[in-house]
Amino acid sequence: MKEDCFCSASADVGKEMIFTNVQIILADRILTGMRLRVECGILSALEVDEPGTLPANGENVRVVDCKGMYLAPGFVDQHCHGGAGGPFMTNPRAATAYHLSHGTTSVMATFCPLPTMAEMRDGVSAIADFYFSDDPLTAAVSGIHMEGPFLSPDFGASKEWSVAPDVETALELQRLARGMRSIWSVAPELSGCFEACRALRTSGEKYLPRFLVGHSAASYEEIMALLPLGLGAATHCTNATGYSIDPTRFGGTREFGVDETVWLTDAISAEVIPDYYGMHVRPKMLELILKIKGDERVIIVTDCTIDCIGSANTVPDAVPAEFNTDQLDVRFNRLGLSGSQLTMDRAAANMRRHTGASLVSIFRMAALNAARFIGIDDTVGSIEVGKRANLVLVDEDINLHGVWLDGHEVARPDGQM
Repeated sequence: MKEDCFCSASADVGKEMIFTNVQIILADRILTGMRLRVECGILSALEVDEPGTLPANGENVRVVDCKGMYLAPGFVDQHCHGGAGGPFMTNPRAATAYHLSHGTTSVMATFCPLPTMAEMRDGVSAIADFYFSDDPLTAAVSGIHMEGPFLSPDFGASKEWSVAPDVETALELQRLARGMRSIWSVAPELSGCFEACRALRTSGEKYLPRFLVGHSAASYEEIMALLPLGLGAATHCTNATGYSIDPTRFGGTREFGVDETVWLTDAISAEVIPDYYGMHVRPKMLELILKIKGDERVIIVTDCTIDCIGSANTVPDAVPAEFNTDQLDVRFNRLGLSGSQLTMDRAAANMRRHTGASLVSIFRMAALNAARFIGIDDTVGSIEVGKRANLVLVDEDINLHGVWLDGHEVARPDGQM
């Protein structure tokens, strides 16, 4: 994303916007009786919403009557492989547009291991080419999430394409990303992982990469060793993780593994994939993770893999018939679960339904926490004067009624504005 103000050929260019008759979801409360002013794509003022004081809709001002609904920060998805139209590694524009229409105004275009290194290099280059292009949709791309290739060959839907960590490969992939912000999912127990992460962290990039533990059976000590290098999150918590000691040393007991380390350590946030039926993370497990970590250290993600290699619509026979409905929002491959069909509006709604979390908590987990981890919370992730006007309008059930990217209204999947 270019660091300057997002502009397009929209008729709204240059207009001020005022959101009125609205409940505004802040990072710590819901604000009522106020209106929000936007100027040049930036949140410029919160004002008392007094009757009779609004300017008329006109050439230079657009007034948006929110009809008492909730105005919230645009979603930030740090783990999303693609969308309708293809994966980020081959069709980043289509993937960006799809998720933007569902309210994701900041996305980390997510890499995944592929059968050959040539395909992986091409995928990173495709994301970088789009990111640095003049396409106005790049305003919704915040960087790249390298979910691989340095993952354990024992875990995950693409485990057969994992690559042993080495400094040369890590730096080559970083160079192909051409200075984008990056976060990297890694398996700390793999030989050479620490050295690769250290090389990435000290290579002189403007934006220091951060790391997540994922697809891993690392020990507590192996995970802790990466904290000084910027490890601060866990990739899809409770999925594709294991134990450094397996089987357990004492029959009938549980060892201390990756997930337990994440739960114990305040410095590590937990990604969760809240699908409709709780197939990635059981509803009670979501409640437990939220209780342990609190809403400041849980990050809602989609892990969307629509139209991605190795992910299919075929539902295995092992899936209960009552789950095989229009609400089924996960993906499968021959090894089992392989990401989701989620968009962030549905993931947030599922999280609210499964846990009963407040709207304030939901948007902290679906916007601000990821923005903080990525390092973009100075401009996005919450409604604050001076930040970008990346906004969504939702009702109590997080049904989407409007999306704005830098103050420009975005067409939703039904074509409405």
